[in-house]
Amino acid sequence: MRKIQLFSILVAGCVTAISTGCVSLDEHRQLQMAHRTLEAEKAQLEQELYDLRNSNSNLQTRLSSSEQHMRSKESLASNLQAENNRLQAAVGSAQRTVEELARQNVLQDPIIIETTKLPEALDNALQDFASKHPGSVTYDPGNGMVKWTSDLLFALGSDIVMDSAKQSLDGFASIMNSPAAQGFDVMVIGHTDDRPIKRAETKRNHPTNWHLSSHRSISVSNVLRDRGITDDRIVVMARGDTQPIASNDTEAGRGQNRRVEIYIVPKGSMAGQMTNQPHSGQSEVATRRAAQQDFTK
Repeated sequence: MRKIQLFSILVAGCVTAISTGCVSLDEHRQLQMAHRTLEAEKAQLEQELYDLRNSNSNLQTRLSSSEQHMRSKESLASNLQAENNRLQAAVGSAQRTVEELARQNVLQDPIIIETTKLPEALDNALQDFASKHPGSVTYDPGNGMVKWTSDLLFALGSDIVMDSAKQSLDGFASIMNSPAAQGFDVMVIGHTDDRPIKRAETKRNHPTNWHLSSHRSISVSNVLRDRGITDDRIVVMARGDTQPIASNDTEAGRGQNRRVEIYIVPKGSMAGQMTNQPHSGQSEVATRRAAQQDFTK
């Protein structure tokens, strides 16, 4: 702007000088050169101003587009969150319904376990087996039932059989694969105490005690299967916390209630009451993460 004003002053001075006849030829040429220089600078400044206005317009357009895109993403995120909340509520409702139906089924349609006196060779083998694992395995010859304390099979809140517990399951499988046991099946039943599942890590894999007892039964049956007991001889059940054998008011009592029982029953006696373990359980247990091996439920 100052250059344009200077140009106007110079032109006015030039006109005045020429009109008065007191400007030399050299001075006139200098004024013309100054005039041309200022005209060129003026044109350059006008072009720069034009370019800046175009750039500003483009930036405004891009900003408006970005804001609109952001609003669209925020709206999508809000819709997805609302849908997720709706689905979680539906899953929770369905889960509660399933649990209630399961409890009603336990109360109204109990499973009848047919027990019989085991052959002497099998009975002796099981008694000898239990005596080799005191504190972790007990054998009830009256019911043909072998019981493991869950705390020695699993870490609390986990369904992964600990390596230290597999030795006893190996021994049991060897007995059940012997000729003395060929006329018998095994029924694996998981039990828990009444403490609800609280830890988020555990709850993702075992939402309730029903799930935990079921998953533990499946894990034990998988170990037995790996040791040669065939699918048609294995039945899996879960009781959750519905059949305590001790008070849940003490830690000692809760420890007794956390257990896995294996009943030895006449071959085919559970047909019509139970189905064999679904194969989907194998992959489900196989994908459990080692992170579940901790000591809080």
